[in-house]
Order: sequence, then structure tokens, then C-alpha cells
Amino acid sequence: MSEFQEGMLEKIDDYRWRIPKAYKPGMRVPGIIYADEKLLKDIRQDKAMEQVANVAFLPGIVNASLAMPDIHWGYGFCLTEDTRVLTNFGFHRPIKDFEKDLKGQNLKIIDLKSQKPVETPILRFLKLKPKKVIRIITKGNNEIKVTDDHPLLTPFGMRPAGGLSFKDKVAIFPFRGIPYEAPLARTIISERDIKRTLLKLGRYPQTPKFKIILQKLKERDLLSLAYNHPKLPYILKIMGFIFGDGTMNFIGKRGDGIVGFAGKAEDLETVRSDLEKIGYTPSPLHCRKTKLLRYGREKYYTCYSFVVNASSLVVLLETLGVPRGNKVHQPYRVPGWIFKAPLWQKRLFLASLFGCELRIPHRRLERRGYFNAPVFPMAKSEDLINNGKDFLNDISKLLKEFGVKIICINKRRRHVTKKGKVSWALELLISPKPENLFNLWGKIGFEYNFGKSFMANVAVQYLNLKLKILEEKEEVINITIPRLLKERLSYQKIALQLSSNLLTKRFIIDICWKFNKGRKISPRIPFSFPEFTDYLKEVTEKLGASGMVWDEIEKIEEIPCHDFVYDFTVSHPDHNFIANNFVVSNCIGGVAATDIENGGVVSPGGVGFDINCGVRLLKTNFQYDEIKDKIKDLVYTLFSDIPSGVGSKGDIRVSAREEREILVKGARWAVEKGYGIEEDLECTEEYGAIAGADPQAVSDRAYERGKAQSGTLGSGNHFLEIQVIDQLYNRDICDEFGLNLGQITLMIHSGSRGLGYQVCDDYTRSMIHCLQKYNINVPDRQLACSPVNSPEGKAYLGAMKCAANYAWANRQCLMHLTRKAFERVFAMSWEKMGMHLIYDVTHNIAKIEKYNVDGKEKTLCVHRKGATRAFGPGHPALPERYKKTGQPVIIPGDMARNSYLLVGTKKAEEETFGSTCHGAGRVKSRTAALKSINLNTLLKELEGKGIIVKASGRGTIVEEAPAAYKDVNEVVDVVHNAGISKRVCRMRPLGVIKG
Repeated sequence: MSEFQEGMLEKIDDYRWRIPKAYKPGMRVPGIIYADEKLLKDIRQDKAMEQVANVAFLPGIVNASLAMPDIHWGYGFCLTEDTRVLTNFGFHRPIKDFEKDLKGQNLKIIDLKSQKPVETPILRFLKLKPKKVIRIITKGNNEIKVTDDHPLLTPFGMRPAGGLSFKDKVAIFPFRGIPYEAPLARTIISERDIKRTLLKLGRYPQTPKFKIILQKLKERDLLSLAYNHPKLPYILKIMGFIFGDGTMNFIGKRGDGIVGFAGKAEDLETVRSDLEKIGYTPSPLHCRKTKLLRYGREKYYTCYSFVVNASSLVVLLETLGVPRGNKVHQPYRVPGWIFKAPLWQKRLFLASLFGCELRIPHRRLERRGYFNAPVFPMAKSEDLINNGKDFLNDISKLLKEFGVKIICINKRRRHVTKKGKVSWALELLISPKPENLFNLWGKIGFEYNFGKSFMANVAVQYLNLKLKILEEKEEVINITIPRLLKERLSYQKIALQLSSNLLTKRFIIDICWKFNKGRKISPRIPFSFPEFTDYLKEVTEKLGASGMVWDEIEKIEEIPCHDFVYDFTVSHPDHNFIANNFVVSNCIGGVAATDIENGGVVSPGGVGFDINCGVRLLKTNFQYDEIKDKIKDLVYTLFSDIPSGVGSKGDIRVSAREEREILVKGARWAVEKGYGIEEDLECTEEYGAIAGADPQAVSDRAYERGKAQSGTLGSGNHFLEIQVIDQLYNRDICDEFGLNLGQITLMIHSGSRGLGYQVCDDYTRSMIHCLQKYNINVPDRQLACSPVNSPEGKAYLGAMKCAANYAWANRQCLMHLTRKAFERVFAMSWEKMGMHLIYDVTHNIAKIEKYNVDGKEKTLCVHRKGATRAFGPGHPALPERYKKTGQPVIIPGDMARNSYLLVGTKKAEEETFGSTCHGAGRVKSRTAALKSINLNTLLKELEGKGIIVKASGRGTIVEEAPAAYKDVNEVVDVVHNAGISKRVCRMRPLGVIKG
């Protein structure tokens, strides 16, 4: 649990808690959470409070960032079992394999703030049966299979895979690494080997120096090492560095052991961190400026270094085969035991050594798309040249295991010191062929060198594209063209059939001619292939030196999947990891009001994806005892007559012209079509349509997604419920509303379907550029925003209002279908059955409203994401019938517990911008619910309570199980006792229809 959750949350009273502005530099206002002690424990279990603090960064935000007791963080999603997951040690494993071996595994992730790869532990492993799986293939030959709701990193933040399209960009981390192989328990060095080293160094048993070394190694659990020792991977990296840019020796009269490291500051910090994991304490970084004379000019270089004063470490490393002293003037080889290690451990040694010594990827100036041969240099005194060559041959032998070939070993340049000592520069030249470099940089790469890692990652992706083009050309040259020539097609016809961006007509005709002449043809990359420097600039835009690159989706398709899918929860706040080279990810009930005249912003993320996801409550004239035998018939009729589920399409079909009418008129369109009466509009928030909708601001994709979904329920937590009133709290208001104990009611919960989702997705993407344009700083790109009065802000509000109006029309149509279903079952009109609307209230919306702030009336943009409007008595926005009581507030629970009717209060207008909670709020993700809840047991539990359930999928029932939600009774207790809404009556479910 974080320091914030433990110490910085301040208690205001029994139902309110404050996150102070001091929690995060940049918070403009504090955060206020409405909860009691019990609910606060649930809220602490996820990172929802972090989001409350992030919202407090919005420009123009007034008073506080507010969160209701049903607050929760979003949950995520899954990958197929064969997905490769990259770890901090550069090996990858199928995600399925982590299920039985999770302990001590750290994943490589991207810290999005520093734009650097870092490592993080796994908190939780998840497994479930999927509903829908899609495959994504990119232009750079990367492929991933994920559930459609799994987020991938895009230029607009994390986006669900199902919302991506052809040519969309996704973030790729091209380094692939090595498949995991479990290391053996075979001993590398034992206590006896350490003692031999000590004797060789002149440190004898029974002396303090002998005993202390053994004691220090024993304290750090390093007295003996095996291949499966948890600290060996870090030791291998340290060894590689010392073979390169490090030194170690005993110095001074006392012969104290010291290990020195030099390099760039950010790289050395990683080395220091690994030394601490082994158990040693490094010194702080030391900085000095060095003057060098190059080509007759003086240049100054800033050099960083640090040391570890530890004789035990020097003894340990020397026992492992690390050279001590000046490496130029002593013989050494790659330690023999490394050749017996698993390939991923060999990689750690090589990658660290290459981070120091192997030259950075560098393009060949005279050849487009080609790189110079990588060079690994070393210096050796004249009498040790053969030893140097032996060492480089050892490196060559290791490289061969990774599929990396060398060209030769060169002896290049003679150097004579002032003391007359002669040394030579030896160079190991590595083949620059694309396949070779792909293995070198994609499998081995670099450790302890962010700069080289970054360049190598971009080069790997560049080579990916190049190899793909060459493979396609080779197939055309060696297979397709010979086949077509055998079919006696003319050169012109073959050219017309095969020409593309990569293969011009002239090129194909030339190949045909050469083939018939028996000439040898080798495919080459086209002249249009980009220069590496241009490519690097384009694919790393806004990604810094993270090692990520942008890749373009080439194919996206739904695929069958009958196996389990898997996911992680990681501890890093950016919640991502690298799967099949894709950067993938693993929000909340709240209110934020921004002052429009003081730079106030509107944020699509602060509204949410399901715009105007709302609830409406109908009453009837029936008492429970009168129709209890008809509940099953009603449930089955409603399920048959009302389309539900993901992508469901309704019987109420609309033309393109009518769809635009819906976006402007909202529920009134449905009433004009005969799907309701005027009274329904009076009992709907905003009278069923919010003014200012702009159909021109809605994308074609959003129109397409919404066209066939009018009058459909949707999926997830959307539902239609038959209920009975089982508790009255305020009889006077119940009388005003015409409600009594035992009365049958109906509740409909649905939103703006695919249209609203697409509007949010479109504008969250497009508003990313507004952050820089309007100099806005928010810690979460999901909160991308723009000033309300800016062109972007006005466009979003116009589109959002369209989605809101679509949702009101949708719920009006659903109510019409519900009334018709009752008419079928009872053979009487809905008017005679008294099926009148109590109210339709919305959440997930931004409204322009006026409030008194510090004694002045201000016009605010009020975001209610997972929160419900709760105006008190007399508010001018309410219809006459509710001016006396206050606005009805409808709070749904889960399918086995209660739902509530409340009314708004004046206190809500004063404290929460007229807002209250919107439901129960999840405590368990859908993934966790599917994993931990048994369907048959759940159905028996519901049957025992007299509740009949019908759903479009059995998985939906489990996902929406009561155990996945907070107890709505506790949530309502908080808002009632806090005075921001007041209980009127309680309903319990009898029949439930789920999407």
C-alpha cells in the first residue's frame, strides 16, 4: 500500500476524506472522497485514489476533485496463451507459463514519464475464458492475439484493441530477447574455490582478512553460486561491465578491494541498482570534466564514475574469472563456466559487455538501408596479442549460439606509451548482413547503455521492414513470376497483375526479361525505402529514447479462441508490459467542475466512454402478489423482444437522415415516432435532449456504429430489471410519486452504445495535441482536455451532446419495447397497467451549469463520470412535479441485492455541484469474477432468492455476479448520511435481463 493511502488521507468526518494538494505537485485543488471506514478499505485495494488526485490537475477545476463511494479503478484484459512476455533479464516466456512460476519474476515495462525501460514485479496473474479475440498484424511483421478490450499503447494513450483500425499506429518494443530455459542447480563456485582464491592472494586461514571475506560473502548468500542462484543474473551483468569499462583491484597499504565503474550517469544508476540487489553499497556518482585534444582542438567531456569498496566482491569476481588490474597487460579469457549457462544468462554477460565496448548501430553512408559492420574492439600489449585473439574467439563462439556470424579479427593500430610499452588494437568484425544484425540487436542487444539500446531497437524494427520487403520480392521473383511465365502470360499482363508500391511495372517487366535470359536475380530494397535517419525521426516521434517505435496496423481480424486467455497486474503505476513486442496495458466514479471563464477545460476522459449511460425507473399498478406467477413469462418475453449483448441490433431501424435527427432531438424523436408520450419527456433529465448537439462533430465511424443499435440494451452492466418495492423510507415523497410497499417497478440501464464509445475515443485521441497547444499539464493522457471555449472543446461538447441525445432516445425506445412486452403478457394497454416513468437520470456526461462559488455565481463545466445529478427542491431545471421533492435519483445495485430511489438535496448543490453516486461500484474485475465465481452455484443462489435471470451469454452472469460489486446498501448509506441525497424507497430484483 502506498504512502499516500497509509498516511496522507485526511479524515474530514465519518463520510468524507481529503487528499491534500500536497500529495502531488501540480494538484490545483484537493480531492474529496465520500466513503465510510468500511468502504474506504475497498477503495484502498486499487488505484482509484490516484485517479482522484490526477483529476485535480485539470485547469480551472473548482473547489475539489470529488469521488463518490462507488468509486473504482478500471480492470483489464487478456492475451492468448502463446503470447511472449519480456522480462527484465531479456528472456521471454509464454504468458501461460507464469501461472505456475510467478515468484521473483520481474517484467520489463516502459516508464511513460521518464520514457525509459524499467522493471516491475508482478502482483497478480489472471486467467479466464474469452468472449472475443482479435489478431493484429503490423506492417513491421509484429503479431498479437488479444481480447478486444485489451488496451494497446497508441499515440493517443492506451486504447482497447477492438477500437483500433487499419493503419492505426501502435507502440512496439522491437527487442525480442531469448526464450527462457530453467537454469540447473549445478554449482559454479563453492566455498572451497573462494578459499583457494584467498590463499592465492596471500590471505591465510585464521587471519582476520580471510575470515571477514568468508563472513561477508556468507551474509550476502554468495559463498557458493549455482546457475539457478537468484543473484547470478545480476552478477553476470556486473561481470560483463568490468570486462569492458570497469576495473577492480586491491589498493593501498591495507590491500582494500575496490571495483570501479565509469560511464553515463543514467546508465551507471542502473549498475548501482543491480549492485544493491547483490547486496553491496556503491558510492554516490562522481562527476569530473576531462580535456582531450582531438584533431588539434580541445574538447571537454563530462565523466561519471563510482566505486564499490568491498574486498569480498573483488574476491568473488576473481574466483568467477574476472580479470583484476590493468586488462591490457594481463591474459584472460571468457570464463569457461559461462559456456555451460543457459542462453539467456550468456546474453546478460554479452549485452553488458557490448553496452561498454560494441560500437553503436551506424548506417552505411553509401548504401541505402544498410549498416556498417559492428566492431568490438579491445587493446592488448604486444606480448598478449594471441591471448587477445583467443578472447575474441571466445566471444565469437558465444555469438554463434545466437545465430550471429563474424567476418574476421583485425590487428589494426600500434600504440606506444610514454614509458615505451607497446600495445595493439584488436577488432572483432561482425557481419553486417540484415539477418545477422537482426539477431545481434534483437536477441542480445545492450545492457547498461540506454543510448545504444535505443538505437538498436529502432534498427531492429527498420531491419524488420527491410527483410519483409526482400522476402516479398523474393517470392515474386522466384515463385510468382516463373509460374505466370509458364502460363504464357505476356510481360505486360504479369506487370499489371503484380505491380504495387514495391514492384513497379518496369521492374517486373525487367525481371521477366532477365528470367527468360537465364540471368541470376537478387532482390534489392526499392529506392523509396527510407533512409535510417529519416525513419528514426518518424517512428520515435513523442516516444523519446524509450526504445519504443510506432508501427502501423496492416491487418486486424476476429479469430476463434476456445482456450483460456491470461493477463497480469503489475505494481508500476503505468500498468504496462511488453507482449509479443507490443506495449500493452492492464476508471472511477467522480465529479470535477471547471470554471469556464478561468481557463476551465472539458475532458473526454473525465466523461467516460459510455456517454449518458443512465437509468430510468417505471412504476406499475401491479402488486407483487398479483403477478408473482407471471414473472418468468415476463422475463422470457422481455429477453425475446429486447435485443441485448455486444453489437446487438434492434428492430427499430433508422435511416441516415433519421439518425441525425436522433442526435439533435433525443428522446423527443422516439416520442414523435409513437414510442412514448409527452409525459415521458417531462420525466427525463434535460427533457430527453440537451441543447447544442452538433451532428457535424460526429465521425463517420461513430455514425456507422450507432446506426443499427437504437432500442438495444447493450452488454456488461447494462440491464432491464423487474423489481418490487420492499422498503419505504419517506412516505410523504412516496405518496407524491405514487409508490407503495409491494408495488412492481421496472428499471432500465443502458447508454449510447457504440456511437458514444466512438465519440469518446475520437476526441480523446484528437485532444492529445491540445495539451501542448494550450500548455496543459496532466499526469494521465486519458485526461487529455482543452479549454471549454476552444474550437476543440466546442467540437467535443457538440459531439458529446449528440451521443447523450442518442442514449436518451435509446432508453425511450427500450421503455416502449418493455411496455409492449407487458401488453403481450397481460393483454391490456400499458396505460391501464400504470406503466408511467418516474424519472430518467444520466451519468457519464459534462454539463454547463451555474453555481455559487466563494459568494459569486459562476458558469462551470461539470463532469459527472460515474456520478448522478442530484438537484434539490426548487431547482429551476426540474419539472413542476419535482420542484417540491427534489430530483429523483435512481441507484441500481447488483442482480441479487437492492436498488434505490433517492432524491437530490440542496446540500448536494452546495458541496458536490448537485451530484451523488450512480451505483454499487465494482470490487472485483470481470476477469477475477470469471476466475473465482462458479456459475452453477451463483444460479442456485439467485434461484433461492426467487430471482430469474436471462443473459445473452453465461459469462455475463458471472461477470456481473453480486460478489463483483460493493454492497449498494453501504454506498447509499454514505450519500444519505452525508446529506447529498436522501432515501425514498428500496427495490429488490425479481427478474433480470442482462446484455
